Amino acid sequence: MHMDVEVRSTLPHTPVTTSERVTRARDWSATPLGPPESWPVALRTLCDVIDGSAQPMFIVWGAQRILLYNQPYAAILADKHPAALGHDFLDVWSEIAWDLTPVVERAYSGEAVQMDDITLVMHRNGVSKEAHFSFSYTPIRGEDGQVAGFFSACLETTEQVLAERQRQFVADRVRAALAIKTVGIIHWGPQFGLTDVNEAFLTMSGFSREEALGKTWQELTPKEFWHASERAVEQVLTLGEAVPYEKQYYRKDGSRWWGLFAPRKVEDGVIEFVLEVTERKEAEERLRDREQRLQLILDSATDYAILTLDPERRVTSWSPGAARTFGYEAQEIVGRSGDVLFTPEDRKAGVPEEEASTARRDCHAPDVRWHQRKDGSRVFVSGSNNVLRDPSGLEIGFLKVARDETERRRAEEEVRETEERYRLAAHATNDAIWDWNLATDHIRWNEAVKTLFGSQPEEVGPSGAWWKAKIHPDDRARVVAGITAAIEGESDTWTAEYRFERRDGTYADILDRGTVLRDRCGRAVRMVGAMHDLSSHKQGEAMLRQLNETLEHRVVQEVASRLKTEDALRQSQKLEAIGQLTGGVAHDFNNLLTVIRGAAQMLCRPTLAEERRQRYAEAISETADRAAKLTSQLLAFSRRQALKPEVFNVGQRVDAIADMLRTVVGSRVELTTHTECEICYVEADPSQFETALVNMAVNARDAMDGNGQLRITIEPAKIIPGVRGHSAAEGEFVAVYVTDTGTGIPPEKLAQIFEPFFTTKEVGKGTGLGLSQVYGFAKQSGGEVGVDSTPGEGTTFKIYLPRVPAAVAEAALESAATDEARGHGHVLVVEDNEQVGQFSTQLLIELGFETTWAPNAEAALRLLEKHPGRYAAVFSDVVMPGMNGVELGKEIRRRMPDLPVVLTSGYSHVLAQEGSHGFELLHKPYAIEDLTRVLRSAIRQRAA
Repeated sequence: MHMDVEVRSTLPHTPVTTSERVTRARDWSATPLGPPESWPVALRTLCDVIDGSAQPMFIVWGAQRILLYNQPYAAILADKHPAALGHDFLDVWSEIAWDLTPVVERAYSGEAVQMDDITLVMHRNGVSKEAHFSFSYTPIRGEDGQVAGFFSACLETTEQVLAERQRQFVADRVRAALAIKTVGIIHWGPQFGLTDVNEAFLTMSGFSREEALGKTWQELTPKEFWHASERAVEQVLTLGEAVPYEKQYYRKDGSRWWGLFAPRKVEDGVIEFVLEVTERKEAEERLRDREQRLQLILDSATDYAILTLDPERRVTSWSPGAARTFGYEAQEIVGRSGDVLFTPEDRKAGVPEEEASTARRDCHAPDVRWHQRKDGSRVFVSGSNNVLRDPSGLEIGFLKVARDETERRRAEEEVRETEERYRLAAHATNDAIWDWNLATDHIRWNEAVKTLFGSQPEEVGPSGAWWKAKIHPDDRARVVAGITAAIEGESDTWTAEYRFERRDGTYADILDRGTVLRDRCGRAVRMVGAMHDLSSHKQGEAMLRQLNETLEHRVVQEVASRLKTEDALRQSQKLEAIGQLTGGVAHDFNNLLTVIRGAAQMLCRPTLAEERRQRYAEAISETADRAAKLTSQLLAFSRRQALKPEVFNVGQRVDAIADMLRTVVGSRVELTTHTECEICYVEADPSQFETALVNMAVNARDAMDGNGQLRITIEPAKIIPGVRGHSAAEGEFVAVYVTDTGTGIPPEKLAQIFEPFFTTKEVGKGTGLGLSQVYGFAKQSGGEVGVDSTPGEGTTFKIYLPRVPAAVAEAALESAATDEARGHGHVLVVEDNEQVGQFSTQLLIELGFETTWAPNAEAALRLLEKHPGRYAAVFSDVVMPGMNGVELGKEIRRRMPDLPVVLTSGYSHVLAQEGSHGFELLHKPYAIEDLTRVLRSAIRQRAA
């Protein structure tokens, strides 16, 4: 039975108990059972069961009145509750009383009745929803065995009914879908086996229904599409549907077809809609093939610029040839206006618009003009601009195809310019200009052929035969062979001298020059040249030759005489220079030796007092230092001294020796210094620097005759001015200016003052090496020395030395300040001079070192090999026969990298030319303190 009733729920949430219902029954006007206390025990027990059940239940008693119902049934009564209690059951449900009356009668007759699918529209929580119920009616008999009422139990079946409707709806949709004729429909079971297909799918696949049913998607799908299918299955199982995708299926005959698949999960599996797209895919493949072939053509056609533009002349495609021609890459130009390819003057004149208008009118427009490249250069192209239309005739843009002909255009212009220059030159020159077309053997001559040879251009004939016939028979074979070789590729130029016949039969001496012009393949196509008449020149040469023959003997005699005189002069200059050197050196050394010899003799007297003995010893030491300085001056001039550079502040060094300089220049010379320069650090030999200052001070004193003003100034400099023909040099330098108020130097002497042995002093009063030492020191230290002088006003000497940054200088000075001696050790002394070797070993022993002496490098290496751990340092002379000290040091460094090597030398060209190679260097003659410091420092560094 199906009944539709709309009820509105007003049921309170507070449950009604049995006692409450019984209490309410007492107020009834007609109670079938009377007071509840008189109810049968079984009925009261049933009431308690009904009240505690979650299933809707009620009891109709006596005259069909509702005796009792529970809370779930109150929800079904909705707004009929609570008035329904005690009222006639059919009156309560008067809207369906017609349907309920037979049921009630059957129940009162003792028959159990079942009612299915009672439909009610329930208003729950403000929302109206359809609800479905089933009711059972069970008779209740009284004490007399007669039916006194009935008991009803309700069951809500809304979910089951709706689910059944959904299943029916899906089944109806599947049946409707399977009936579609144009779209394939596949129904997959739970294990993705085909359970149903429509005729459209069978037509697509070629299978019969019996052959298709039961097949899995793996059987129907090529393996390369399994991944896409597996992804779709996963989406369907998790999301309920999959994104439509394309794949291939097998037909019955093994061929393949393309389908667009859209699966969706349904109640009993998956239904999949299939649209065959084989024709579209094949068309796309054909289109793709055409596009690929077209792209290959475009990519390979690098000699042609191929581009398309939209109707507004914006670039839509760009070939590699276009990139090569115009310089833009595709990503730089696509989407931009194609007008950018035109030159500014063409854009200003409206050429792009005019070209597009012509193409629209005539379907194409010529494009032969200069265009502009990305970098601003010009390119000449030859091509056309064609309008593009779709099948309906609608304009969709332009296709431009052009070829880069810049080289050809410029070649044509060059040819035109060459022709013009040739024409002008042919008219302006006195030479016979010829232009030979090698392909046609045609020669053109200018008007000078008449002036030189007496022939009119029209008389000479168009071919080369006339020219060859006019060459002197004795010269003809040589000249023809030379020009033939040039044409055949041995050279692009040709030159020959020969005799050429004039119209009167005489011969002119000719210098003929020609240039071969070739095509792109290297073939000679043209030759242009000029014939110059050397006749007058040859005559002049003959006359000059004759004159030379008469003068040659006298010239030889004069040259021989002059050479003899020059030899004598050079010899005299050499002797004078040697005399100056030997005189000055002998004078200075004799003075020094006199002091040394006298002091030594006094030291031999046994009665000499200790105080005087000490004074004579100090005199010998000081005199030896002066002798060492004299040899140092000689080496400094020749730049062969082995400098020992240190970092020092130039201003501080000048201040340190200022008092000594005042003593040197004498009391009548006022010496002032300006040395406040915090950044004036240099890396040079400080001893040589001081010597250079002393030399310049002495030179200034002599220039002022011991009376005047001497100023020394220190300041930083950014440039060394050009001196002695050298260009200026920029950098960071320290400049030392030594200025005197002396007589000055004549201009003719300025170029000689730094030359060795040059001096204006009397013989015996100097070697002429003072300023030479200054020059050598400055150059060897990486600097320069210059001089400014005005006769009668004084002279300024300027020394420029490379400046060391303050931070580097401070680090170097700090490192030097922390150099302390750290103990003794065993020193291997290598010295080829026995006397010096014995003296050195004895001196080291006195200083606390152990020593072993080796007479040469080979002996030293043997000792080191025999006793590898004995020696703390090696002290070696540089100049020795066989292996020198530097080579020994390198070999020790190779064998024993940790063993320190200290070198000593009075002079070595090896050190002067190549430096000390990183070895510690001690100059001879050396002081005991220096020897101790250097050796202990080397040993300390090894220990560290």
